[in-house]
Amino acid sequence: MATQRLVIIPYLQEWDGAVLSLRLLLIPRGSPISPLVGTSPSFAAAHFVFDVFVTPDASSLPAPGGSVTTTVSSPIVATALPVFNALATQFEIDPNPTENGTPPVNAQVRKQLPLSYQKATGYAPGRTSLVSTDQSYSCAFKHPPSTYTPLPPPNPKIPWGRVVAFLLRNSALAEAAGLIRVVQIPLDAKSLKNGAFIYMTLSSTSDAAALLPNGLLSYAARFPVLLASRDIFTSVLFPVVATPPNIDYGDIFAEVEDYDDGFAKAVHCAQPQQLDPLNETPDGTRPAKELGIRIGWDDEQVTIWMNRQLNAPADSPIGVQGYRIDTRITGTTPWNSLTQAAGPIGVNGIPLGTFNGELAIETHPVQFQAQTTGDFWLPLYFASWSGPSLVTLDNTRIQLAGGPAGSNTNRVVGLKPAIALVYGKSYDFRVRLSDHTGGGPVISDTPSNPGPSPVGSIPFRRWIRPLAATINETVPVVTDPVNPPASISLKRPLLFYPSVACTDHYPNVINQLLADLPAAKAAGREPGLPDPDVDRLQITIEVRGLAQDPTCTDGPYIPLITTTRPFPPDTAASVILDFAWTDTADVYSLAEPATGPILLPTARDIRLSMLPLCRDDPNGLYFGTDDVRYGRNVQVSLRKNSSTETNLFAPDLPSNRFSAYFFQPDVQPDTATMYAQRAAGAGNTAPTDLASRMSNELGLRNDGLTLRAQPGRRVVFGCTPAINHFTGPDLASITFSSQSDIALHWFVVIKLTLNRDWSWDQLVNSGIVVHRDGLQVGAFSPNRNINSDALTNPQRLQTDLIFFDEIDPKPAAGGFPQELTPQYTITCTFNNQPVADPPLNLSILLPITTPPAQVPEIVSAGIAMSPYTRAADYSSTAVRTKALWIELSAPPADPRDRFFARVLRNAPDPILSSTSVNVSSTLEPPLPVDPELVRKIVQGQADDKAGLDAMQPLTPSDDPLHWSLPLPPGMTASSPQLFGFFTYELRVGHFGNGTTDMWSTAQGRFGAPLRVAGVQHPAPPLPLTLQRTTTGIAVSAPFATPILDGVSVQTLTPKSTLWVLLYAQAEQVDGQDKRNILLSRKSALPPGREGKLRFTNPYGEAAFTAAEVATMLANLGFVAKAPLSVLAVEMLPQDVLPDDPLGADLGSQRILRTSPLVPVPGIC
Repeated sequence: MATQRLVIIPYLQEWDGAVLSLRLLLIPRGSPISPLVGTSPSFAAAHFVFDVFVTPDASSLPAPGGSVTTTVSSPIVATALPVFNALATQFEIDPNPTENGTPPVNAQVRKQLPLSYQKATGYAPGRTSLVSTDQSYSCAFKHPPSTYTPLPPPNPKIPWGRVVAFLLRNSALAEAAGLIRVVQIPLDAKSLKNGAFIYMTLSSTSDAAALLPNGLLSYAARFPVLLASRDIFTSVLFPVVATPPNIDYGDIFAEVEDYDDGFAKAVHCAQPQQLDPLNETPDGTRPAKELGIRIGWDDEQVTIWMNRQLNAPADSPIGVQGYRIDTRITGTTPWNSLTQAAGPIGVNGIPLGTFNGELAIETHPVQFQAQTTGDFWLPLYFASWSGPSLVTLDNTRIQLAGGPAGSNTNRVVGLKPAIALVYGKSYDFRVRLSDHTGGGPVISDTPSNPGPSPVGSIPFRRWIRPLAATINETVPVVTDPVNPPASISLKRPLLFYPSVACTDHYPNVINQLLADLPAAKAAGREPGLPDPDVDRLQITIEVRGLAQDPTCTDGPYIPLITTTRPFPPDTAASVILDFAWTDTADVYSLAEPATGPILLPTARDIRLSMLPLCRDDPNGLYFGTDDVRYGRNVQVSLRKNSSTETNLFAPDLPSNRFSAYFFQPDVQPDTATMYAQRAAGAGNTAPTDLASRMSNELGLRNDGLTLRAQPGRRVVFGCTPAINHFTGPDLASITFSSQSDIALHWFVVIKLTLNRDWSWDQLVNSGIVVHRDGLQVGAFSPNRNINSDALTNPQRLQTDLIFFDEIDPKPAAGGFPQELTPQYTITCTFNNQPVADPPLNLSILLPITTPPAQVPEIVSAGIAMSPYTRAADYSSTAVRTKALWIELSAPPADPRDRFFARVLRNAPDPILSSTSVNVSSTLEPPLPVDPELVRKIVQGQADDKAGLDAMQPLTPSDDPLHWSLPLPPGMTASSPQLFGFFTYELRVGHFGNGTTDMWSTAQGRFGAPLRVAGVQHPAPPLPLTLQRTTTGIAVSAPFATPILDGVSVQTLTPKSTLWVLLYAQAEQVDGQDKRNILLSRKSALPPGREGKLRFTNPYGEAAFTAAEVATMLANLGFVAKAPLSVLAVEMLPQDVLPDDPLGADLGSQRILRTSPLVPVPGIC
């Protein structure tokens, strides 16, 4: 097959009803300065004659041959050969290029359809599978293949094909090289009324005619139906072959008809609103740079055309080489081209005239990361207009980037559009198609074929947020808290090209930007001008909060107050911020004035977040949205120490501020413990563990031995190192190592409320120092952390400070337990020396918690009686008071202690009780004192005599070794229980010295016990009842009645015996006194005994008849009316009873008790 050396392509331009205007594209293959064939002239020197073929059937492709419609001559282009010779000199031409233009295998061109296209066209899938609406393009762009094969270095030699392609980028240059020939062809209008094809070949009379038939390649252009004069555009070309491809050209024919007016049908626009230009949905970001208005058109059709070039069974190359974009302000009529260019053209010093026309924008697909396989992607949009021309380089950008100024007098440059791109205006756009010869509709043409969106419209808004304002002064990162800055000043932020030009504020914006270039280079930034849209500075006063505090919205800082201050009208002037510092306990109470100095709180880390704020846009016609008006923050950290820190701690009750606790260790509940619980009024409630008791008392929560605050309350713990513990990093929890560090010690709790909000930070580290009795026991202070416990409905204006100290209550060796009077002093140390409260002094009186170590030891015991008292005439005696006395081995070791006793149990005297009585064995009760699992003492608390009523103090005598044992509680000297035996417990207990009390806890009140069984108090007095009548004297007395649990256990017949003694008073011989002479004695028997009746009344009776009395008196020489008295005696039972126990056998039987001597009344 012969080598094809020439390609002939006609591009239709206009039909005036008689003459067809077209631009003929001639593409030489190989060298244009070598003979085309044989000895024929070269392409550059050839005189071409073309045969024109017009086939009136537009429904099928034209075939070669047939009748020549007309012949057109195209003479030699005089500039062609010099141009190509100059190019051959300028470039190193590759005479044997290896590139053959073979399309990649299994490759396709794909296109993402932006939302603006979908909206403009009412997009519905189905036309082509090569477009997508998902994230395919974005993913391919952001996640390219992991492997990257660098492209080989470019070949320094350039084939002639690339040179030709370069020339075709400028139609005037291509015409000068002879590549483009303008042809006028007269035609019969009737032959075109149904459409037609036109193509051209070399005439037999033409130079290089020897190329016929196979040395050249011709393509045909398809006519639309021409019923009147009109412009025509060739969007697709068709092969001229004897056997056309076996495919359906119907869709391609339709494309030709749709685009034969040369206008795009689906123009759409968008303005980037997010930082990522590929993201079309809001993501909270805004663009960093003004990209202008992005313009796209006919996305599906362009994609189809591109794929047809890669996979071309139809051999129908696209006739569109580029696109020309026009714009106008919405609501106006004239269109303005954005692709206009002008300037001299030439090749390697050969001037070729001046170009003044339109260039075109081209669309090219690419493979990501220089891959040589895989899909190609078209860009999301095909053009982006930010103000200057869309063709050639933007000289302003070059200059502002520090490049050379350049001269526009020696090259073709894009012309500044007649319309400016300004924020707040709306713009229309349309797109005109340009063929490879530069032909196509001109600016004055209008489309004749409809489309879904031939004009795209968009409001151009500012989506660029202002940058940060510039602080004029150098503010240190850490300011001096003693002398912080009194003020700072700030300039408006800079706005850069092209955004600043889009504001339309500066009349000579480019020159002003260029004037800023030296300063910009020195500062390492791009040139810019003060943002004219910024009219105020928004100042947010922030205080450093606590770590983990959710109100900290930017790092550790909490926004407090937001205010504004206006910038001066002169955009170059600065706003000055003066500061007014104030001491406050509550930053949330500060009210920031709208004008004047900025009010700042002391004693806190302050950050000023200052952002420029653009002018108001109430109608939303200038800014894209309201958040765009807010610029970037510039931040300044400040701090000033306070001058006054009085009332640091909130007022509180002394009992809340200062208390001490004495915790008992955990005990396993047993009968004794439960008894003690009930004695303390706690019923059967089991005692809680120590940690729970402690947390309940302190109003805290606990997890084992870890204490933490209740929700909503910030607590900072401190503790003496004498207690093994560790605190959490936020100081909001404290964990004690073991119960032994807490139990059986005075656990002193100082609870203060720091009357400052959480942001206050004026104390030095460990600035709260606690002294006890002049010695430091600990130091602590809040840190910059917060626990999640405090963040539930938080109370941010105060912080609870809890300090724990421990005092060992045990006395020193050889000493005695004493009350403790610790004196605490709380001193605060600040970062400076503000006026502050004096040190806080706290004192407390703590009772004794250590029981006496001494255990009582009994040496002997006996009965103590009141003095013997009788009547003067000895007719009667008084009842003698009796008490049991105990002799101990030693007095109390501590003079302030005393001996105490309590009854453990009692039982009736078995020799007086019925033998059937069964005294059950029961546990002896524990000491009935409050278990005091927690003993709390508050400041100013008085002695509560805790535990003192659990035992009875023994009554001292004038001898420190002898003590009287009082009767058990509830008993009197006549109580029948005294006929029994008692088991006693004796202890040494804290009591006092008679002038001052000795304050003790209940658990510390008594020492170890001495158990004494078989204790018997003196028997109750024996009462006697007598009655004298003329018949005699009757005497009765009760028997001893043993009691068990309140019930008599007396036998049917009392075991004891009663005797009644009758006395007569006689005067001594000396007359100095009276004496009693025993007249008689009788046994007093229970009533009815003689008749052996059942005993019911526990008393005995005896009677002396008048005759007996008279005889006894007479026998002893007494007068008949001598004064008489009686006495009763109760004898204990024994196995062998004497006959006369109170007479001849006196002493052989024990006496239980005797009555007093009672006078016998006389008778009338």
